[in-house]
Amino acid sequence: MRMKTVYSDPVFGEKRLTDTINFIENNGMSGPVLVIGHRVKFETELQKEFKEQFDYTDFDLHYPFSTIGDSKEFYKTILCFEVIEHLLNPLLLLTECKKLMRPDAQMYISYPTHNFKVFWTSGHFHEYDKSRFEYLLKVAGLNVVDYSEKVGRSKKIGIRPLLKNTPICWVKYQFYCLAK
Repeated sequence: MRMKTVYSDPVFGEKRLTDTINFIENNGMSGPVLVIGHRVKFETELQKEFKEQFDYTDFDLHYPFSTIGDSKEFYKTILCFEVIEHLLNPLLLLTECKKLMRPDAQMYISYPTHNFKVFWTSGHFHEYDKSRFEYLLKVAGLNVVDYSEKVGRSKKIGIRPLLKNTPICWVKYQFYCLAK
């Protein structure tokens, strides 16, 4: 089943792209690469930077990944940027990704977190602080190799974006490099 979305390409700035590239470069990337989610401009820019062939999921992520090839298909790198907060069952996503990882594979995952729930976007079912997310990773059987947190600023106009750009309401992007 093809994943249907009401969202357009996420808006990202050069700083967000640069932060992601630097984080991946610090830990390394090699193919084959699986991107969790459909093709968006952000991953297209990453593909240009790293010159790797990317495979994309094109099915509903709320169900087991029975639609990815056969069990012999394993990935050296899995990218999952700004997806997990949109899922009803994030543990399912993590355990399904783990099944597709080679023994020496790495998974890169990021998600935004806000200090106050009022700033969550309507498509977010979950937002995590560091300790809650790391507990979720532990339950999924994934180990943290590296972690980084970066502050994102909104370029939109209006009251909510104005408030989000104050230190108490900053959006923070959590970056993880994970292994089995």
